[in-house]
Amino acid sequence: MKKLMVMLFRAIFQPWKNGQWFEKQKTSGLWTRAFLGLLVLAMALALTSIVQAASGNFPAAPVFLPFSLENYFVWQAVLIIPWLAASWLLLSLLARLIFVSDRRQKAPLSLRQLSAGLALSFYPFLFWLWCSHLLTAVLYSLGMSQKEWVDLMSEPGWFQFIYIFLLGLAILSGLISTVLTMTRIAPGRKVRAGFLGAGLFLIFGFLVLFLLR
Repeated sequence: MKKLMVMLFRAIFQPWKNGQWFEKQKTSGLWTRAFLGLLVLAMALALTSIVQAASGNFPAAPVFLPFSLENYFVWQAVLIIPWLAASWLLLSLLARLIFVSDRRQKAPLSLRQLSAGLALSFYPFLFWLWCSHLLTAVLYSLGMSQKEWVDLMSEPGWFQFIYIFLLGLAILSGLISTVLTMTRIAPGRKVRAGFLGAGLFLIFGFLVLFLLR
């Protein structure tokens, strides 16, 4: 547990060291801890979704899945863990296929190595996104109504600033983390690996935000 928490906080607050951490730990259970770290963040998002569901409110932003607004947060809490895990594994397979298809790569990374590196690089995005959800969940649990939430988001002020700042920080930190991690752990030219990292993160971010409200 101690190693898991150290890895989580290091990947979130020092993402530029992901490559070094990966090289030192890849033969000592890194994939298992990377997967468990992803589950911890997914469970944190599920918990804030449960709080929002218990508050009796419903998403203010448009939803794209065929769930009623009244029960959307319940379904979000149920689906977020398998949704994140499936998105992560899908992108890991995609990255693996891209590197295998490149004949210039003499020793492409294995699927386990790529998936572990991607999990580490996604931590900052998921953590700061969770912070924005935690802020909303806390206010809902204190009795804030749906109308009050919409009013706070509609008018310039402290809540709008913090919420938008956290969302921006989540996207920016996740993008930078994934690019830096891929350029360090992936074989081949750094520019190509960087573009691949950016593309993988944008797809992951879209998949996550497609569900989360």
